[in-house]
Amino acid sequence: MFDELDVIIPAEAFDGPMQMALDEVLLSRVQRPTLRVYQWKAPCVTFGYFQSHALVEKSYPDLPAVRRWSGGGMVVHGEDLTFSLMIPAGNPLSGTSPSLFYRMLHGAVSSRLGGSLAGDGEVSEGPSCFASPSRDDLMVDGRKVLGGAIRRSGGALLYQGSLLTHSGLKGEDLTSYLGGICRMRILETEEISAARLIGEGRYATISWNRRR
Repeated sequence: MFDELDVIIPAEAFDGPMQMALDEVLLSRVQRPTLRVYQWKAPCVTFGYFQSHALVEKSYPDLPAVRRWSGGGMVVHGEDLTFSLMIPAGNPLSGTSPSLFYRMLHGAVSSRLGGSLAGDGEVSEGPSCFASPSRDDLMVDGRKVLGGAIRRSGGALLYQGSLLTHSGLKGEDLTSYLGGICRMRILETEEISAARLIGEGRYATISWNRRR
């Protein structure tokens, strides 16, 4: 998908609010397409911006939950491969429609992993991400294994995705599937500090997570 790709491999594990805040910080500063692979501090549920917190609490009463900046359904993290893509404003892919972006990204993974993209006959509605395939989600043996959601800000695009680990795909595989020249880096201290402020001030708050 990308001729050049910056890749952030986790050197530290974070909780849900911090993961969401890191994506927001990185999106606001992105200069080149950037892939970040998450490392979870503990199991966590993320849920879509438009979802009801009460439903999440009812479905997963024993897990911490955080509302994403992006849409989509409920996802249990900890054993999945969670990742985000940040694409700067001005890059041709940042302005593509969500449906085309999903088709391109999920298709790139499908071409290496196998499986197929969900068609109309496999689409279903529901609050849980992996129990409710959307069109162009990646399906393997009739089961959804990769889905994601998009958020745009200032012309830049954020994709937050989750891949079930039974697929056999690892973080390093994503880099070769999505990028030509990959530049590996770690999070900068200032990026982490900025994300902690946003995480504590927004994503960890009751007002954010119970806003719906």
